[in-house]
Amino acid sequence: MSEIRSFPRSRSEPQKRILLVPVFLLAIGSAMLLVPGLQFIGVILSLTGVLTFFLVGMVFADLWAAHRRTKQLVRNREARGLETRDDEDLDKDPFEETLGDE
Repeated sequence: MSEIRSFPRSRSEPQKRILLVPVFLLAIGSAMLLVPGLQFIGVILSLTGVLTFFLVGMVFADLWAAHRRTKQLVRNREARGLETRDDEDLDKDPFEETLGDE
């Protein structure tokens, strides 16, 4: 029997707090532009914030799409009457070796 697994191992929705990182970078960088000795660092932080908008947005969009796909797969499986396996062994590492177990 083959097993289908989508990308996220959990069914929880991605956190939206990560979207605040670029906002904080831009705000701090813009505030530093007003301080005469810290203008160069402020420009660097502001530009980092602008680039981070795109990177964080792409990662969040990918996680959000994977979460929606996982929910849809679970709904389809339950509609067909198939049982959906919960991932209870999230803490176990499949590559971890135990000593004395041969």
